[in-house]
Amino acid sequence: MYDKIKAGVSARVAEILDKDAEAFEFFKKDGSLNKNAFVTRLIVNYNAAFRAREAHIFDVLKSGMEGKSGMGGEKLNSLCRELVLKLERRGYEGVKSDKTVSVKPTRESAPVIDYIENYCLSGGSLSEYFRNMFTAYTSLPQDEREKIIFLPQYNAITQAIARGKQLFLVTSGSSDGRRMQVQPYSVVTSKEEMHCYLLAANTAGECLPLRLSRIISVVQIEEDTSFTGGQLATFARMAAFGPQYRYSGSEEEVVVRLTEKGIKMFRAMYVHRPVPTKIDVDRYHFNCSYMQLFQYFVRFGKDAFIVKPAELRDRIKRFYAAGIRSYKASEKEI
Repeated sequence: MYDKIKAGVSARVAEILDKDAEAFEFFKKDGSLNKNAFVTRLIVNYNAAFRAREAHIFDVLKSGMEGKSGMGGEKLNSLCRELVLKLERRGYEGVKSDKTVSVKPTRESAPVIDYIENYCLSGGSLSEYFRNMFTAYTSLPQDEREKIIFLPQYNAITQAIARGKQLFLVTSGSSDGRRMQVQPYSVVTSKEEMHCYLLAANTAGECLPLRLSRIISVVQIEEDTSFTGGQLATFARMAAFGPQYRYSGSEEEVVVRLTEKGIKMFRAMYVHRPVPTKIDVDRYHFNCSYMQLFQYFVRFGKDAFIVKPAELRDRIKRFYAAGIRSYKASEKEI
């Protein structure tokens, strides 16, 4: 077993790794981040793609230099490998390596690390290899990084979708996990490119958004998928307006009247912003989940008014009223 391996990285790379470990919920029993478990998963799941990326650069360089450089054979291969390493280093040239990522090899990662050390270094060090890997990983959008960290689940899901087969899933959410049989429809990304969601129908016919990072295990079942027209329409709405929100299937159009300040807030507040189907001056029309609209517009206060439906308007009114009651009760205790 290897000793702990340390790789010097930039503050930006270290920050993204820490944020991903939190966003993808790698926690110890005491609630602290389990950074080693996260980095282990990164190394095991990303090494093949990272090596393929380097191999592609190598092939491009070699094909461009063959017949022009006056060299060939192993001499050309050696030069191309050296250039690949230099190109990887360009990602952090002039950037201070003021942070350290420590990796304690585990039974899962030790064989991969052994392979890297014996076949992949091309004259560089193990620490430099991991620095290149971590830098390449953090240059990707978060949803692509999520697919890497949960690669076995992602591959099993997309394979079942391609074959039109059902799945048995275990997801996080309780001490022993939640177990369900579903018909997988597609894997989509939230508009902010933050998380990937499996859109699937459960045995009760409900259309569910299941976050990829919360799917613990996937087993393909030899039962074909079959979706109703209503389910397909709901999936289309989820993909278009926000895959992280559940739909009842009976939501009517929502109209929101915004003040001048509310319009400025709507333009500025990008995260989880609902997509309007139509805008009539100060009236914004939506055809998305009530939950999404509630969570977004409840922050606007007097600068957003729900014209319709009354159901959503009353829900926001109750939220504000409960807040006022809480404040009044707390003021008496001061």
